[in-house]
Amino acid sequence: MALDELRDRINGLDQEIVRLLDERARVSLQVAEEKRTSGDAAVYYRPEREREVLERVAGLSTGVLPTESLRAIYREIISASRELQRHHVVAYFGAPASFTHAAALRHFGRQCEFTAIADIQGIFSAVERGAANFGVVPIENSTEGIIPGTLDQFVNSPVKIVAETYMEIHHNIMANCALGEVETVYSHPQPLAQCQAWLRRSLPEARLVEVSSTPHGAQAAKEDPTGAAIATKLAADLFQLTILEERIEDYAINRTRFWVLGRETPEPSGRDKTSLLFSTRHESGSLFRSLEAFAAHRVNLTLIQSRPTKHTAWEYVFFIDFHGHPDQENVQEAMRELERNSVFVRVLGTYPEAV
Repeated sequence: MALDELRDRINGLDQEIVRLLDERARVSLQVAEEKRTSGDAAVYYRPEREREVLERVAGLSTGVLPTESLRAIYREIISASRELQRHHVVAYFGAPASFTHAAALRHFGRQCEFTAIADIQGIFSAVERGAANFGVVPIENSTEGIIPGTLDQFVNSPVKIVAETYMEIHHNIMANCALGEVETVYSHPQPLAQCQAWLRRSLPEARLVEVSSTPHGAQAAKEDPTGAAIATKLAADLFQLTILEERIEDYAINRTRFWVLGRETPEPSGRDKTSLLFSTRHESGSLFRSLEAFAAHRVNLTLIQSRPTKHTAWEYVFFIDFHGHPDQENVQEAMRELERNSVFVRVLGTYPEAV
C-alpha cells in the first residue's frame, strides 16, 4: 500500500476514534446524571471501577500496541470523562515536576486541577477541609524504606486512603550545556546518593550541591551556565533543560509507592488492600498476639511499621497493610481477634491494589 493510502487510512481511523470517544463521553455524562438522580452524586472518582476498566482494556489487547501504552491512553480518557462529570482538585506533596507530581499525573491523568503543597501535613489538611478532593503523598521507597512523616499524620487525621499507585523512579541528568562542560550538579540529597557511581564515573570533578527538591535543582541548573541537575523528565520540560543522559541511578529497581487520600471509601474491587493502625497493651506478648490473628486466618501482611505516639514517651502505634477487604470472612475474623488484643484499632482505608 502506498504512503498516501496509508495516511488516508490513518485519517479515517482517527475520524472513527474521535466519534467513538465523543460517544463514550456522552455515556459518561449520562452516568453522572444517573448518579445525581440516585443520590450517589458525591462520588465521581471510583478507583475500583477505574482499575477494572484498565485491567479489562489491557486484556483486550492482541495487537502491537504495548499494554502499558494502552493503559496510559485510557488513563487520559478516564481523566477526561471524570472531569466532564465533576471538576476535581488534586493536591500533591512537593513542588511542580517532583516525583509525587509525576505520580499524581500518572494516576489521575492530566485533566484534573493539580496544586502543589510543600509539606505532607498540608496535604492532609487540604483534604480534610475540602480544599482538595484528593491528596497524593509518598509512603515508601524500595531502596530508602518508609516515609515516616506520612504515617505520623494518620494518628490524628480522619482522612482515608482511597487508592495506591506505584512509580518507577528514574533519575536523569539535565543541563543547558554539554556533559563535559558541567561543573556543578544540583539535586535533592536522595538522588545524589542514588547516583553516586554514575557521578564518580561521568562527572568526577563536578561539585555536588544539595537543594531542597529536584525541581529546585532544575531551576538552579537553568540559572547556572555550567550547572546540571538530577531530576525528572517533567522538570526538564518545565525548566527547558536538555536531558544529557537518562536513568543514571545506581540501582535499576527503584520504585516508590504513593497513597491517594480522600474522604470516601471505595467499593470492593476483588483485589484490595487494607491499611490500619493499632496500639497494644504494655504486656508481654501483646504485639505477637495481635499479629498472630492474621497468620491464623491466612491474611497476608505486606507492611508492618511502628511509630511513636508523640504524646507519651516510649508509647507506640503500629501500622499494617494486608491483602484483603473487611467484607471477607477471614479478614473479619482476624480483625475481631486484633481488636480483642489491642487497645484500639482504626482502619485507615481499604482500596484497590495498584495495577
